[in-house]
Amino acid sequence: MLAVLMLVAPFAHAAQVVDVRDGDTAVVRISVRDQTRVRVERGRITDVMGNLFQAESNPGGRINVLKDEVDGEIYLQPMPAADVQGGRGGEPVKLDIKTDRGTFALLVQPADVVGDTLVLRPRSGEGAPPKVPTQAQRSGAHVRSIKALILAMANPALGAEFDQQRVGVAGEEQQLWAEARLVLKQITRAPGLRGDSFELTNVSGQRLVLDERELFSPGVLAVSAKRLVLEPGESTPLWVVRSEE
Repeated sequence: MLAVLMLVAPFAHAAQVVDVRDGDTAVVRISVRDQTRVRVERGRITDVMGNLFQAESNPGGRINVLKDEVDGEIYLQPMPAADVQGGRGGEPVKLDIKTDRGTFALLVQPADVVGDTLVLRPRSGEGAPPKVPTQAQRSGAHVRSIKALILAMANPALGAEFDQQRVGVAGEEQQLWAEARLVLKQITRAPGLRGDSFELTNVSGQRLVLDERELFSPGVLAVSAKRLVLEPGESTPLWVVRSEE
């Protein structure tokens, strides 16, 4: 899932801790400029699989991985590291992280953000489920549904299970700021959720730096932008998830 560049209300300030489960794909963003440290809670990372950069065997690999064998951690750096003009990070990359607590899938989205530490927190499905889900369980399932919807909007090939509705040929323009043009391109629905796919264009003469928090309004659950920095005339996909309950 792309949530990638994602803020989920009200969990916007806890993005460095990522709940992971075997069989699920967690969505994270990593810096295009700095190394991103990844570790697993109460465990060690033993291997990484995916489109990895190797100078001889795979020079076109998307992600360079540096392994810390002593601490059981890794450091991720998108390749080529110098390709960061205007905050471009390219398409998301799927990685399988093998740990001594299980193997977990990450969809990493390179973004123009400061390098950070990602803590993978394994969640087990062992044991019989309670008859009545706890509030924490309901909240966790809700967040996973939001992330799945954003991933489906960002990658249509993964959205077959969702109800997708295109908004005309040119889309539907909506009012945002004087510096930006926002055009609704598609509506995607999941149970209790509506996802709006927009194209946001910088129509000013200056660089536009997006703050996803400015796009929150009543009913908005999550906001995800592929790029956070736009030069004049540049555009980025923008995804907004709202509650329909």
